[in-house]
Amino acid sequence: MRLTLKKDIYSLGLIAFGLNLVLFLTLSINLFLGFAVLLLIFFAIVGNSKLFFAFFIQAIFFQNTFIAFFSGVIGSNTEFKVLHGINFLLPSLLAVFIFKNSSMFISKSFYLRTIGVILLLIIYFVFGMMNYGVMNSVVYLRLYVAPILYLLAGIYFSNRLELPFLNNNMKGLFIICVIITALQFLFPLIVSFFLNDLSYFGIKVGVDNWEELLAFYRKKRLFNISWFDVKLARIGSLIKSIISLGYFLSILGVYFFWPYKKGRLFLIFILMVLSVNSKGAFLVIFFSMLLYFLMYRINLSKNLAFMIYFIINVLLVYLGIYSRNEHIVGFFSGIEYLPTIGNGLGFGGNLSSSLVSNYSGSPLPDLGYWTRFQNGSESVFGVLFSSLGIMSLFYIYYFADTIKKLFRLFDSSTVQVNILKILTIVLFVQGIYQEEAFSPYAFGLVMFLVGLNLKSVHENKAISV
Repeated sequence: MRLTLKKDIYSLGLIAFGLNLVLFLTLSINLFLGFAVLLLIFFAIVGNSKLFFAFFIQAIFFQNTFIAFFSGVIGSNTEFKVLHGINFLLPSLLAVFIFKNSSMFISKSFYLRTIGVILLLIIYFVFGMMNYGVMNSVVYLRLYVAPILYLLAGIYFSNRLELPFLNNNMKGLFIICVIITALQFLFPLIVSFFLNDLSYFGIKVGVDNWEELLAFYRKKRLFNISWFDVKLARIGSLIKSIISLGYFLSILGVYFFWPYKKGRLFLIFILMVLSVNSKGAFLVIFFSMLLYFLMYRINLSKNLAFMIYFIINVLLVYLGIYSRNEHIVGFFSGIEYLPTIGNGLGFGGNLSSSLVSNYSGSPLPDLGYWTRFQNGSESVFGVLFSSLGIMSLFYIYYFADTIKKLFRLFDSSTVQVNILKILTIVLFVQGIYQEEAFSPYAFGLVMFLVGLNLKSVHENKAISV
């Protein structure tokens, strides 16, 4: 049975890989042709749930690798940026499919709450687009909607397929990423050649040759600590983003290997130290293990465990204030916008070029390096507060309420479910410290895993979250 399952996964994975090659080749040649091919593939295989799942997870998590393969034929920098929205467009298509048959997958109350939050974000996206441009606004629409879409996608697949099949596919994706990450750290230029990274990063950051690419890999000190003068090759592997890769490896490492396969998780940790060295990813591992130890090893009450977790986070925030850490500066700068109605998506953030103090266009005070942090940059919640103002509390309530209900639904003694509950809390709170914490590879990934597990612990036809 296990051998048959593995053969099934391998064969489906190869077919899905071929479909993604066709999709991203056509997208790279011509966007309109590519979108037509995307729709054709979507409706052709959505009825084959196993193949569609294999295609879906490759497309959303490894989209940047497929973009890199064909980056030499991409017509412009704008098209290059648009292609990075496939892991938003594909789940959006699936969400429309889910909403059309919502009673089969989710309860009416959850459906209405979800639609309400998405509409709220769309309103602020339109307002932001009118003031700061499409590209500045759409990247933050994607950032804040992605965790919702990925939860819905996970719920959809959990209703179609068995959890062992879903987990084995995700583990296969994870192991492939680990192997490529290790190889690229050991042989950065050779692996980068096969991944076509020179062409990809030539468009993204302007490197012209292999020496410049290697210098780009090694441009920051270990853990980005100014006084720690050690530089290793920080690589992006199949995800291309160093920080997102760190989250992807840490989340799936904890999900699959903690606490019974500590040796394997330790190897993942070492690999992350050498090739990623992202402080945010290490916080995920640390807090996940800490909460698991408090709640399920020494059996502290959940309230006491979370109080300890809260105190540690308060101390980290205080340390950030004392050291003038960019993430904490951005978080508190964003809080200053809470009493307002907000300025629209794209108003602030690392991925926005906007440097204005309000939607009327008044420029921010010039503080040099610190100018952009006045709009909440480097913190998911800082950017959320400055963009949505008081309305951001509805977004936070949506996830806080959803997470609370998930804890009740996941009233299970299985280790993996308990780990997943902890990861949900940790990644949500992680939004204080990094914008990437809500990316498809971080909180989005966790919500996807939550959705995949829901059917196994909740037997009703429609998930009542």
